[in-house]
Amino acid sequence: MKHSKLLFLGMIAALAFSFCAGAALAQRLLSPEEAKAVAIKELKTTTSEVTGVIVNNTPHTIREIEVLIHYHWVWANEFKPGLDSPGRVSSLKLNKDLLPGESTTFRYVPDPPLPNRQDGWFAPEAAVAGFTIVIPPTTASR
Repeated sequence: MKHSKLLFLGMIAALAFSFCAGAALAQRLLSPEEAKAVAIKELKTTTSEVTGVIVNNTPHTIREIEVLIHYHWVWANEFKPGLDSPGRVSSLKLNKDLLPGESTTFRYVPDPPLPNRQDGWFAPEAAVAGFTIVIPPTTASR
């Protein structure tokens, strides 16, 4: 009888620990309004480079910031487009933590360089694709 009570208490303790550990590592998707709190300012795009400033407007530290660089290809003749669109998408990961209110610059140079073609042009675009918000654990008051 004592052995079964200890086993039961051990299982309860393990379950409580796993619940608490899971809560500490919980992830959730942000609403569109929350996601806009990390913004790109001073964006400059050309076919040879994309530069800008990432601004952390959240009340928390952010890290693992990923910028999506999309080179849209616009055909000169949209009614008769070619067979091989040279458009591409790349991602740039920034290995820097940003405290609330901080900002950092980024620069992306396409590798390999974009082709120089006469049948259309590139329309570069950049957006924040993802980031991790660091929320410090809180201690429960008694």
